[in-house]
Amino acid sequence: MEQGMYTAASGAIALEERLEVISNNLANVNTTGFKKDALVFEEFSRILDTASLAPGQYRTTPVDVRVGGYFVDTTPGPVRMTRNPLDVAVMGDGFFVVNTDDGPRYTRSGSFQLSPEGVLVTVHGDAIQGEGGDIFIEDGELVIDSSGSISINGAVTDTLQVVKIPAEALLREGNGLFSIREGYSPEVLDAPWVAQGSIEASNVDPIREMITMITVQHAYESIQKVIKTIQDSYSHSIQKVGTIA
Repeated sequence: MEQGMYTAASGAIALEERLEVISNNLANVNTTGFKKDALVFEEFSRILDTASLAPGQYRTTPVDVRVGGYFVDTTPGPVRMTRNPLDVAVMGDGFFVVNTDDGPRYTRSGSFQLSPEGVLVTVHGDAIQGEGGDIFIEDGELVIDSSGSISINGAVTDTLQVVKIPAEALLREGNGLFSIREGYSPEVLDAPWVAQGSIEASNVDPIREMITMITVQHAYESIQKVIKTIQDSYSHSIQKVGTIA
């Protein structure tokens, strides 16, 4: 197959993956604490076996385009005040620590609830972690100060665990949770900054994301036209050969 077809096809596949990422970002524009995904493209040189080619025949190494990798954009989203004492937003860097059946996980979604046992949990029932493990909230006035210290009726009972994780270490899981790539460890923040009665909204800018989607769709359509032009040229060449024969 002609190199132009390979390059065009690889470009189309890469743009399809980008459209999937954009679609997922837009689907989570209203998800509390959501961090959008992004990807990078890279050139990929395919190695050809040219041993059977005669001198002067086509020996150029094809260069295609492919997705080089995905990453999580950890840019903070806008903070929205709710006045709900169980809502907490991380201001700046940091992730809340969550205890799950699969081990510790990390989230920016601070829309918390109380389990029937009085444990502070996520909306999906996973326990938020304090310095002493699971956080039990008794009846009384709940106050979480800017450092994450939790007090009931003025008595300090625990402190929220807030950790710093580099973006390249994050692995997205379901329910707004992240795990960490092998070789990385979370760094406990000595001076975290949180805001009670507020939640962090998604960091997806819907207008910018829609503009990007339209741009990518136009690029994809252009590549489809290139592929059709190449296919038409093949068909034309074959017809000419058949006529001459």
